[in-house]
Amino acid sequence: MSVTPIAAGAASAVPAPARVDLARTWLLRSPLAAGGDTAADVLVLDLEDGLPAARKAEGRERARRAAERAPVWLRISAAGTREGEADLALGRELSDRLAGVVLAMCAGPADVAHVAASLPAGVPIVAMIESAAALLSAPAIAAHPATRRLAFGVGDFRRDTGMAADRVALSWPRAQLVVASAAAGIPGPIDGPCGPVEQARDAAEHAAAMGFTGTLALRDAAIPGAHAGFTPSPADVASAREMLTSVPDGPVDGSYAPALARARALVRRADELSRL
Repeated sequence: MSVTPIAAGAASAVPAPARVDLARTWLLRSPLAAGGDTAADVLVLDLEDGLPAARKAEGRERARRAAERAPVWLRISAAGTREGEADLALGRELSDRLAGVVLAMCAGPADVAHVAASLPAGVPIVAMIESAAALLSAPAIAAHPATRRLAFGVGDFRRDTGMAADRVALSWPRAQLVVASAAAGIPGPIDGPCGPVEQARDAAEHAAAMGFTGTLALRDAAIPGAHAGFTPSPADVASAREMLTSVPDGPVDGSYAPALARARALVRRADELSRL
C-alpha cells in the first residue's frame, strides 16, 4: 500500500478529515532537519521537543517556510506557556496553511478550548496525554468538540508516574485512553513512539490489539513496520469477509453478533486504509 503523507497535501480518495481519523503513523520531525519526504501518513513538524530552547524562533521560521510549499502539521508546546503562545501565533499566521496541531502536555479540556479558540476555526487538534493528571482528565479531553484524537506521550508519562517501560505496567493507562476515545466517539488513540526500529511492527501490533489505531514515530525507518502492525492483514480481511457472507448452520450463541460487528469494522478499516 502506498500512502502519501497528509502534510504533503496530495490528492487522496479519502477527504482530509477522514485522513486525520485514519492516519496510522505520525512522524515527529524537527523543522531544523533536512528533507520533507516520508512514508508516514502524517508528518508533524515538532516545535516542542524537536527544537533546542535557543533555536525556537529559527525552528518556527523554518516551519513557516515549509508551509509555503504545503500545509503543515505542527506539534506545539503546552497551552499557556510562553513557547506555546508563540507557537499558536505562528498557527494563526499560517491560517489555511496549517493542517493541524499536536498539542503537547495537554492538561485538560480547558487547554483544548484555549488552543481551538486561538487558531483558525476547525483546525484538527490531537491532544497528547503525558501526565497522571491528564490521564484522569482523558475522558473530558476526548469529549471536547475540538479534540480529533488522543495521543499517549509515553516518555513524559513514565517520568511523571515512575512506571516502567513494559507492557504490563503501561496497559492500564493505555486502556484508559482507548476507553475515553471510544466513549467520546473519536478514533482510537495514537500510541507513543515504538522504541527501537526493529520493534516497530511488534509494538504496533500490541497497540492495535489494545484498541489503538496509530502511533507516533521518531524515525522514518520505523514507518513500514508500524504500518504493517496497524493495517489488517489480507488473511484477517479474508476471514472477516467469509464470516460476513456465510450463513450459520444451526443456532448461534451470544458471541455471534459481537463477532460480526468486529468483522464489519475490520473490513471497513481495511477498505478505508486502501484509499489513503
